[in-house]
Amino acid sequence: MPSLLSFARQSTNKSAASAEEDSRRPKTTVIALERKSTSAMDIFHHHSKEKRHSVTGRRGSGGKGSPKNSPKMVAVLPAKLDIDMESPPLVFYGVPAQSSGALLSGQLSLNVTDPQVKLQSFEMQLLATCTTKKPVEKNCPDCAIKTNEVYKWTFLTEPAAFKKGSHSFPFSYLMPGHYPATSYGGLGTIEYSLSARAVTSLSDHITFTRPLKIQRALPPGNDKSSIRIFPPTHLTATLVLPPIIHPIGEFQVQMRIDGCVDKGKDTQTRWRVRKMSWRIDEHSKIISAACPKHAHKVGGEGKGVLHQDTRAIGGEDLKSGWKTDFDTPGGQIEMEYMASIKPGSNPLCDVESPTGLAITHNLVIELIVAEEYCPNKNTKSVTPTGAARVLRMQFTLVVTERSGMGISWDEEMPPMYEDVPVSPPGYQKMGIEDYEGEPFPYEELDGLRR
Repeated sequence: MPSLLSFARQSTNKSAASAEEDSRRPKTTVIALERKSTSAMDIFHHHSKEKRHSVTGRRGSGGKGSPKNSPKMVAVLPAKLDIDMESPPLVFYGVPAQSSGALLSGQLSLNVTDPQVKLQSFEMQLLATCTTKKPVEKNCPDCAIKTNEVYKWTFLTEPAAFKKGSHSFPFSYLMPGHYPATSYGGLGTIEYSLSARAVTSLSDHITFTRPLKIQRALPPGNDKSSIRIFPPTHLTATLVLPPIIHPIGEFQVQMRIDGCVDKGKDTQTRWRVRKMSWRIDEHSKIISAACPKHAHKVGGEGKGVLHQDTRAIGGEDLKSGWKTDFDTPGGQIEMEYMASIKPGSNPLCDVESPTGLAITHNLVIELIVAEEYCPNKNTKSVTPTGAARVLRMQFTLVVTERSGMGISWDEEMPPMYEDVPVSPPGYQKMGIEDYEGEPFPYEELDGLRR
């Protein structure tokens, strides 16, 4: 079974005409037919256009050169495919190195509409597709799309005939926990899909594609504390943040600034916060690898072009809401506020893929502090010095989906009762006999009454 480390594996070289034809096809068709040979594609086109046609009696499109009464030809397939998922949503719990994965299971249905159909082959693939929106060659599908087969189910080992009706084929697979989650970024995407294909004895190709959404959820933990120092001043900032945040919902930020008062013999100099602003930045980067045909543009095969992008997905400016205490030794400024990702910004969760796609987030905080001095005997007589500074800090944020109950597939399995006997234990019949010994001594209780 190949891993996602082989996402960059290229498909067979295509001619320029076939590449342009594939770029105009629907996405699902490109994934299913990407590795087919030219002869197989010719057979597919031949039977889809010439065989199993039915006249619907509809009028033509009315375009130029076509009679108005010409019927429209529609291909009718002898069967249809459908997928019924039985497993819960695919969620990887925990970090990639410790996640136990997610269990994928369901039923692949073959609905035969003809009295009987004979299948030569019947299989389904679990595909992982990485797409870059800035390929090395703009019009080359091999540079833009890399498809990897994660797993394959083969339902027929030899040709078989199926009568009219519905036929079900169960399937299951344990998705490894180190795989990257589904992501739709501005520079590239990571997608998973189930692609089923059946080939009849008349060379009709029956296909069906169902996309899969895989998420990753990290469990909550203890808050983390960070310290920043701003020389040459004595200012020190201490920030407390949650270990993870979610695309929807608020999170609390606590910050304390120490060392904002410098007392002298007669006067003291202190820093006062005039403005505070915060924002959440989303950083995306991807390495666009070139296909063998265009490898010379990037200096050889196995190399690519790095693209980066940064966008703000939340932020706010505050001019009040903090507590200033210049009477404590060294002085102290405390602030606490609620931050969140802006609704409608379509944030992405943190992803790091071997294919080169990486998404991270940072919390950027900027403080504008102004310097002032006053005599020690009269601290209310404040005089600004005209000096000001901008204190800028960055902290890493981990954006992840909500874990809910946080129960992975291996913890949901019922217990195994292997030591329980076949039947419950029996009870022996016990006889009760009358007592024939001496009577028990009896003491009068009248003397014990009060």
